[in-house]
Amino acid sequence: MATKKMASKGSQANRFKTAETKRPPKSPHFSRAPKGLRARAEQVLAKTRGDIAPMSEPDVRKLVHDLQVHEVELEMQNDELRRTQHALEEARDRFADLYDFAPLALLTLSQGGEVLEANLAAASLLGLDRKELIHQRITRFIPAEAQGAFHLYCHQVLHSQTRQMGELALRNAAGGSLTIRLAGIVAEDPIARESNYRLSLSDITERKEAERRRDLTSALAALFAQKTSASEYLHSVVELIRHWSGSEALGIRLVNEQQEIPYESWAGFEPGFIELENHLSLQRDACCCVRAITQAAESPDRALLTPGGSYRCDNMRSFTEQITPPEQSRYRGNCVKFGFASVAIVPIYSHEGILGAIHLADRRIGQFPPAVVEFVESLTPLIGEAVRRFRAEAELAKHREHLEELVELRTRELEAANEQLRAEVASREVAEEALLHAAESLKRSNLDLEQFGYVASHDLQEPLRAVAGFVKLLEHRYPDKLDAKIREYIAGAAEGATRMERLITDLLTYSRLSTDARAFTPANLGVPLNAALRNLQFSIQSAEAAVTSDRLPTLSVDESQMLQLFQNLIANALKFRSERPPQIHIGARAEEGRWVLWVRDNGIGMEAQYFERIFQVFQRLHTRNKYAGTGIGLAICKKIVERHGGTMWVESQLGQGATFYFSIPDPASTGQPLAEGR
Repeated sequence: MATKKMASKGSQANRFKTAETKRPPKSPHFSRAPKGLRARAEQVLAKTRGDIAPMSEPDVRKLVHDLQVHEVELEMQNDELRRTQHALEEARDRFADLYDFAPLALLTLSQGGEVLEANLAAASLLGLDRKELIHQRITRFIPAEAQGAFHLYCHQVLHSQTRQMGELALRNAAGGSLTIRLAGIVAEDPIARESNYRLSLSDITERKEAERRRDLTSALAALFAQKTSASEYLHSVVELIRHWSGSEALGIRLVNEQQEIPYESWAGFEPGFIELENHLSLQRDACCCVRAITQAAESPDRALLTPGGSYRCDNMRSFTEQITPPEQSRYRGNCVKFGFASVAIVPIYSHEGILGAIHLADRRIGQFPPAVVEFVESLTPLIGEAVRRFRAEAELAKHREHLEELVELRTRELEAANEQLRAEVASREVAEEALLHAAESLKRSNLDLEQFGYVASHDLQEPLRAVAGFVKLLEHRYPDKLDAKIREYIAGAAEGATRMERLITDLLTYSRLSTDARAFTPANLGVPLNAALRNLQFSIQSAEAAVTSDRLPTLSVDESQMLQLFQNLIANALKFRSERPPQIHIGARAEEGRWVLWVRDNGIGMEAQYFERIFQVFQRLHTRNKYAGTGIGLAICKKIVERHGGTMWVESQLGQGATFYFSIPDPASTGQPLAEGR
């Protein structure tokens, strides 16, 4: 019987061992219960249990069986717990990896501002190893002027149930300035039973800098329309660039007629510095400012030159100490004497070349990195063309004042002549002489006015082309930096410059009719007519116009002006056409002592009240949006005819077309017609 019992126990034990060997492998993160655990359990059991009552053998076997089953159940529960714990540890490790290697900087701060947790991105952002960052005070990285805003932000996070957003200025361990977007929530620490801050930090420094550059460019572009003089404009430019760059001192030098480069506007420089530097000469002096404007770099300058031709130095005192005494003499040294360490000289370019330079100076080291200088370089064409525009306007104002003086002088002369005529009316000879004198004075005045119109028109064209070209260049080079409003400004400026250039070109043509005129020579008028038709061939074909002409005479004329006369009149007929296909005829008839020619069309015509007005300069019957042009074409035609000693007039009815007549003197004409033409 005992043998059977032992066998039974052995069999049960074997089954238990078999079941035990089939358990999953134990997690390496856990071990069995401590060795003293069983002893403590027996002590507890001994205190709580009484004497064990005698049991029969079947009860003992049943009890042993139940204990074995219970032990297997416990082992299975332990295995499940181990697997669960292992899965939790793996999840924790995955979370730790995600936290550590997340691209977004993550921090956990105590209410006192101590860094409790930080991922690798946060450590990299702040410029420290993560071990060094833990237990640091976050205020170490916040400038004093921004700490009040940060404490207010933390207060909002602590007393809010939702995520709070904000922006913050930081300085990393190396001293670099950062702009950070914050997102924060409050997190409860169950062990310490206190609230902490969990923050994410996004570096938006580059985006903020791009916005500041865009705002500066927009502000500079807007100054064109806001300022009325170069001094006001340059003062605003100095303030804008100084505020953007954070420069302690900034000035703009411009080359004057004496080849000196005084400061036209400045801020932050001491009066003593300006007094020493304000008469710097391109011809007599040697310094960085001079060589930046003349682009005549010397050997020591290589360490300072930028690819854009500017000069940039992070520590001027250190630089001058490293070069030889002869080389030091090529630098005036006033920046060093007044304590400026960081210096940058940026040439101001325009269509005509370099007009001057922007001088940035700061007593702190390394204040003008290459990116800052490069951006200022990109602004100088805009500044240079603005300076050119204001100079052109000032020159035009001088011409206008001179013209007013001439008009006033001529007016006084005419008044004196009239007074003389009234005083000497009794004497015809004296009156005729005074009248002749007045006529000669008026003739000289008209010649002066005509010459002035030619000079003013010619001199105005170049700055207008430059303004239009650089406005288009600005749009082309910085398409992604310009918002819709700036593009509208640029489009308006370009259109206005183009329209003004066309107007000035026509005005120049008008003024040249007398000054650049050729001598009259016999010419068949069919030759300039055919040349005009060739010039207008594309417009004629586009309008599907039919152009016919009589046989034209040979007259003593300026052939080039006849070409312009025919071209203007035919182009006028094409422009003001009606819905019908244009029919244009050029005719001629002989009269006593002259020839009368005409250009007839079937266009929109006009009312009789406008017959005189259309021949005046800049007079238009229609808006520019409906019919393009400057309103000077017919005035040019009339002046050409009058120069040839003829007259010009028009006959028309509204909706019935128009006929423009002009006469050319011909003493040999007898009034007999030519043979019938084509």
